[in-house]
Amino acid sequence: MKNSFRKLIPVAAALGLVFAASSAQAFTLQNGAGVTYATNVTSFDWNSTGSGVAKGISSGTKLTAGSKFDFLYQANLSGVNGDTTGNFRGNLDSNANGKGNDSSSFEFTIVAKLSEYVATSSVSGTTLNATFGLNKTPGANKVAIYYDTKANAFTSTGTGFDDGVMVALLTVDPTYTLSTFSTNTVNGEGLGSTKMRASILESDDFINENYLVGLKEVVFNYDSNLNLPAGDSLTTAFHAGTVGSPGNTTLFPAYTVQKGDLVFKVDGSTAVKVPEPASIMLLGMGMLGLVGAKRRRAPKA
Repeated sequence: MKNSFRKLIPVAAALGLVFAASSAQAFTLQNGAGVTYATNVTSFDWNSTGSGVAKGISSGTKLTAGSKFDFLYQANLSGVNGDTTGNFRGNLDSNANGKGNDSSSFEFTIVAKLSEYVATSSVSGTTLNATFGLNKTPGANKVAIYYDTKANAFTSTGTGFDDGVMVALLTVDPTYTLSTFSTNTVNGEGLGSTKMRASILESDDFINENYLVGLKEVVFNYDSNLNLPAGDSLTTAFHAGTVGSPGNTTLFPAYTVQKGDLVFKVDGSTAVKVPEPASIMLLGMGMLGLVGAKRRRAPKA
């Protein structure tokens, strides 16, 4: 019995870790000055008109295993999973049309840059299937969230997504990234998905709790669909700041779409998770308690 007890200790701990890792972290969304937009928030829903670009994929870079390319992304917030206030419902500018709804409008936007490589590639008839991974280069895989009262994000020009107050900067973890894409080699249409995990991993990463109240040790799990052609997500540029001025040229340099790039429609969402040590202990202790109860009930020889 003692041996069985010892063997179940690591099992209980492992189960506790799995349980805790899937726990959602609720937080409060504010404007940086104490005005609350939403409480009990567990995820962001980014606009379906979000744009992504794979640089040079259709020209210089081919979808063959080992090929490397850069991917950029930008979108604005369309909603949250949580309890929203009148300030949020009445003033969130969820349309990336380059202008706010009114003088009290605000927006949250997201931008990202990724250094990717083709992990696998295969052709079946007229369908090309590929999977992608991230290159493990410091500073190359970043995602940021901005808050802006100008509410000027504009999908078609790629402006206004990175010119507000940066409220979070995170690093995308190459270990937990999975991207797939399938395209018809005849008509060029394609469909894919991306799953990413981003958190505070590098020295410049941070979360501003004046906007994301209650977030500290968190993991942002990003999930999206990729569509080609881009349709209403078509854009001429990425991370272009505001009209007439550059964006954050250090972290997210402005980029003009080139011939040979593939521009995607990206409909994404971000769920916020956090490991909870208390849950690990409670579940582990519960497992051990069951073992102890079984031991007490066991008949004596």
